[in-house]
Amino acid sequence: MFIPDLIKIKKSHNRKGLFAKKIIKKGETIFHFDGQMGDGAHTNAEALQIDEDKFLESTAKFDDFLNHSCNPNCCIDWQILNLVALKNIQKDEELSFNYNVSEYDLLEGGNFTFKCKCGSKNCLKEIKGFKYLTHIQRKEIQKFISPFLKNKFEQKL
Repeated sequence: MFIPDLIKIKKSHNRKGLFAKKIIKKGETIFHFDGQMGDGAHTNAEALQIDEDKFLESTAKFDDFLNHSCNPNCCIDWQILNLVALKNIQKDEELSFNYNVSEYDLLEGGNFTFKCKCGSKNCLKEIKGFKYLTHIQRKEIQKFISPFLKNKFEQKL
């Protein structure tokens, strides 16, 4: 399996995760998300929500090991579907992004919710999707959310 030069896969808590092989500078592109587009009826837990019923299907490669954090060090450039460093990331630091910036409802179409154990001071404890965030929580992540969620957020204002 091809893995970009900047990252390695290793154990993180009780699961696998992506870790920096060397220092990654803020704003640096880490990798591009690949995959086929599919609908919600034919998706899996590792798919990335792009629109209401449009998902970037998992490639069953290294990017499946990108874990969630309520205080992530990476974000997605939604224009080109790249993972980008939000801050300087140290060698051997785990890479993470906030799943709530892409997923609207992890309960819909099967229960893909999970207990969060990121340990950050703003940890939500359970990740259910953007739909279940408070208005304040939505505003805090607003600049990182997908175009699809931006549209949903603006409709609620």
